[in-house]
Amino acid sequence: MKEFTGIILAGGASKRLDYRNKALLKIGDKSVIEYVVAALSRITEKIILITNSPGEFAHLGLPMFGDILPGSGSLGGIYTGLEVSETRCNLVVACDMPFIQPHLLAYLINNSADYDVVIPVTSDGHHPTCAVYSKNCIEFIEAQIKTGNLKISNFFPLVEVNRIDFSLLCPCYDSSIFFNINTNEDYLKALSMAEQFRDKSAQYSS
Repeated sequence: MKEFTGIILAGGASKRLDYRNKALLKIGDKSVIEYVVAALSRITEKIILITNSPGEFAHLGLPMFGDILPGSGSLGGIYTGLEVSETRCNLVVACDMPFIQPHLLAYLINNSADYDVVIPVTSDGHHPTCAVYSKNCIEFIEAQIKTGNLKISNFFPLVEVNRIDFSLLCPCYDSSIFFNINTNEDYLKALSMAEQFRDKSAQYSS
């Protein structure tokens, strides 16, 4: 596997969660972001956190960086991550994906040769906050941010993109992998999903 940096995006005001930090919500004995860190740690030792609230994440012991271009949303977080990363290849993951799996992340990296972006596609659409980005994207992202256009995929026509269509035939696909938490309803669903996974594990081990 090529050398890469794992970049966790931990920004956002969490308005739809009554301003609770969704990354710190507990599912079982871990916070949501701890599941993300655990998945990334299985495939790389290079992990950085993009956040404007470093005090809330000091316990993770990760290098942290604030937005270089504040107010630019997830696109700005990606930009900052790419700027401060020491590797050409980078795997960006949002902080609110508790069911992300290391084999999926490795699959994306292993399909990144000669591409600037590797992005999963499912029936729900593209997943730009669980994707690979190279440093070649920096200039295009910066130019886009300066126009006020913050939709991540709008710079894709300017770079080499590998869109991976995840289906039931894909060895890494599971419908829960890309689940993310934006609302209280999402959080309750995540708790239920985690309980179902525990029940399945108990059934298989019995």
